[in-house]
Amino acid sequence: MRRAIQGQEGLLFILPALVFFAVFVVYPIIYIARASLLDWNGLAAGTWVGLDNYTRLFRDDPIFHKTLRNAALWTLLTIFPQMFIGFGLAVLLNGPILGRTIYRAIFYLPAIVSPIVIGIVWQRIYDPFGGLLSDVARRTALPWLSQPFLADPGTATLATIVVNVWQWTGFSMLLYLAGLQGLPGEVLEAARIDGATGLQRLRQIVWPMLRPVHLTLILLGLIGALQTFALVFILTRGGPNNASQTMPTYIFQQAFQLSSMGYGAAISIVLLAIALIASLGQMRFLGSRFVVGQGD
Repeated sequence: MRRAIQGQEGLLFILPALVFFAVFVVYPIIYIARASLLDWNGLAAGTWVGLDNYTRLFRDDPIFHKTLRNAALWTLLTIFPQMFIGFGLAVLLNGPILGRTIYRAIFYLPAIVSPIVIGIVWQRIYDPFGGLLSDVARRTALPWLSQPFLADPGTATLATIVVNVWQWTGFSMLLYLAGLQGLPGEVLEAARIDGATGLQRLRQIVWPMLRPVHLTLILLGLIGALQTFALVFILTRGGPNNASQTMPTYIFQQAFQLSSMGYGAAISIVLLAIALIASLGQMRFLGSRFVVGQGD
């Protein structure tokens, strides 16, 4: 009996985590998956419709197709700009600059501010009637800065993407700083002695050695791009004319504003599937080593 208990000690230690995972992750997924097969308003008993919600989603819903396009735009136009700008800032602030600790804090600050606060602030900045950009436009020869970026279907998505890049570039900078400070100094010194310029060291030695940080930022950025809600909702509410609609904002609109819980659940399951496939694909084709594995 005692040996049997000792053999199960490991299971006993992870049992609380397994229970929490089952209650707060597995059960909600099963519940939402079942709800996606119903015509349900969230209050009355639902009517079984099978895969009709999914058929309507992919065949008859142009707004959902627009959210897929916006998801691709968010992925491409947020992940890589954040990485490149963050890397540049990390290289600058890793050097002997006076007050670099203050600069690091300033650049990282937006990442810890509530997206709601950021959305409200940038609404004022984008405001074509008295906002910061419109004031700059009046004082310079740049009248295009005073256009209603958030009210124009052609610029609303890009305007929200710019805010997202501004918000999270500091987070990329922080990870790159950690990676730079963990690089072996003797390798960089040997390259310097061999005559490599600073740019050559960055491009041929530092950048490849930071591969685990790149992969971490790509994975986190991918997940973040797919689940962006608060910033878009505050800035545009998915408008104008659904131009900046993302899957999370569309889920909210269908489930809670239009009382179509079954349809919203179907969108949620599709979003979950896309996130899983994209994350597993990234780990399969780009590698699964992250920052913690840098010294392996």
